[in-house]
Amino acid sequence: MTKNTLKMTYLDPSDYETYTDEITGDQVNLILMSGIRKIIKKEVITYTLSLEDIQTMTNKGKESFHIIVKCTARNKTGEIETYASASPHTTSSNYVVEMAEKRAVGRAVLMLVDIYDKYKGADEFSAKPKPLSIPKL
Repeated sequence: MTKNTLKMTYLDPSDYETYTDEITGDQVNLILMSGIRKIIKKEVITYTLSLEDIQTMTNKGKESFHIIVKCTARNKTGEIETYASASPHTTSSNYVVEMAEKRAVGRAVLMLVDIYDKYKGADEFSAKPKPLSIPKL
């Protein structure tokens, strides 16, 4: 049994789905947050989060933020550090801090258990990139 198969044995079908990239047509296997939480529990993973950067931005006349979060995840086999971001241009959620956090945790966990090459956190594909708008003068 490979590492990838082993991780999937304790996930239910409701914990993952397949996404088709609209640009490349590639199939991407996504693990939902429910699956990430199961991996954290089964693999005895701990993690810490820190807010690395916050930038104010304006989107459609409404002030918002671009957030960058760092996640350091560890288990008995090692430690990994990674970053994730969120802004109104990368998520339809109004909760950009929480989205950046979910993306960072998901990415760190999947990298730590060595399945990030085959699976991605579903929150990394939460919204299509939104075009930048130029304010009307």
